[in-house]
Amino acid sequence: MRPTPHALAGTETATLPGARLWMRRLLGDLRAGRSCLCLFPQAHLTGSPAAAEVLLDELLHELGDFVLVPAPGDGAPARSATPVPPPPVWSDPWGGMEPILDYDDGLSAFSGVRTRNAAVPQTRAAPAPEVRREDPGYHSLVDRIVKELGDSASGEDQWHNGTEEVLDRLTTAPTDPATARVIVVRGWQEPTPTAATDLLRRLSATVKAAGLPPEQRPRLLVLATSAGLPVELPEQIAREDVGVHWWWGALGRLDTAIVVAMTRPRPSGPAARHQLLEAVAQATVVEVCGPFLDLAARLAVEWDGLPDGLPAQLLRLTAGPEPDRVPVPGPRSTEPTGAPLHPNASLRPEWDRGALDRWDGRLRRRPDSGAESERSVRTRIWLAQNHALLPLLDEAREQFTEVIGIRSRISGPELAALYGRRAEMELGAMWHAHMQGHARLSQPEADRLRTLRACRNKLAHRTALDNTALKALVHVLCS
Repeated sequence: MRPTPHALAGTETATLPGARLWMRRLLGDLRAGRSCLCLFPQAHLTGSPAAAEVLLDELLHELGDFVLVPAPGDGAPARSATPVPPPPVWSDPWGGMEPILDYDDGLSAFSGVRTRNAAVPQTRAAPAPEVRREDPGYHSLVDRIVKELGDSASGEDQWHNGTEEVLDRLTTAPTDPATARVIVVRGWQEPTPTAATDLLRRLSATVKAAGLPPEQRPRLLVLATSAGLPVELPEQIAREDVGVHWWWGALGRLDTAIVVAMTRPRPSGPAARHQLLEAVAQATVVEVCGPFLDLAARLAVEWDGLPDGLPAQLLRLTAGPEPDRVPVPGPRSTEPTGAPLHPNASLRPEWDRGALDRWDGRLRRRPDSGAESERSVRTRIWLAQNHALLPLLDEAREQFTEVIGIRSRISGPELAALYGRRAEMELGAMWHAHMQGHARLSQPEADRLRTLRACRNKLAHRTALDNTALKALVHVLCS
């Protein structure tokens, strides 16, 4: 039984080669002693199951030994989950200065308090140390980590004093089983988006100060979206001991081809012809849909494989209600030739919506119902046909040079002088030799050459084959 499009786009994504390679790089960083921040688009949290949760399950399976921090509310309420009111502000009539007496009561020699007339400069009392009141969401996260780690520390109550004690325990007892495991935080479940990244920063600084070797470093794996995080934060966090992994460019052409092949219904008809038509159809879905696997899976199931109906079918899928269509607000420029290694600030809104990714080394935007997108789709149909059919056309051309040699009415040197060497003769030159009477072809041979030449010329001029031309070419190539 073939998986449904939605199930494959979510559950099976983690098994694709591109996703496995992405996870392998992440696991390599963790095993090398580096903490990691993984950033997913917001669109990966939608659906059932959500793609981000599926990838997390696969990561945990590969890790084997880890501490998964529960979401707020999954267990007992954290003791610092509610905001702590600030201490009352007492009025200070002295403004921070020591009180000064206006008279000499005779005790100044004993008390050390000088009178104003002594003309000794007065010093301001040292202010009390400032108490840092962090976000309650940060305290809630630390408390949940304390609880998870404390439960595995033989009941010892060594974690009750908060962040500094947690960091101290993680870095001073690296051989403790409680600290040897990777601590996993799902940032999208935290009420404060920056709580997990703040802890990641502090742990990184503490590990660096402790000078621990890689095999003894405590590791924190934070999985999050960019929502609520400062734009510059991922670049600031990335350093020698912290790896930042974007879900960006993770999937490639092979991944989309696998999804399309798994979801396409089995065609019927003569074996050779339907196999070639199917190969062209699958290549077209891969080229048109790129990294958007949900769209590729649905198009693979619902499209009949003939090029004339593809724009209308794609329009129906992309112009419908959510989740078929992912809106991208505002104007946008044409696709550049290259793509950055991670989505910068200007690209992040589209990436977050699941409408933009890096695929095959280029920026790829999700097709929509706009005129610009329709032109891009037609270009991609041509690209797919060119990739799938051009090798077969070249093979057919080489085979037809033997026919021209047999049917030639002039000598071999004359034929080569007029139309080129037989091994290099193009389809157009063969057709010209036939029209000039220098090669006598039968009607079936002439029809075959005409079809090969016409289709080759269309593809050479960046024009996609329509239904009629494609069927005629497939018939010729398979006969």
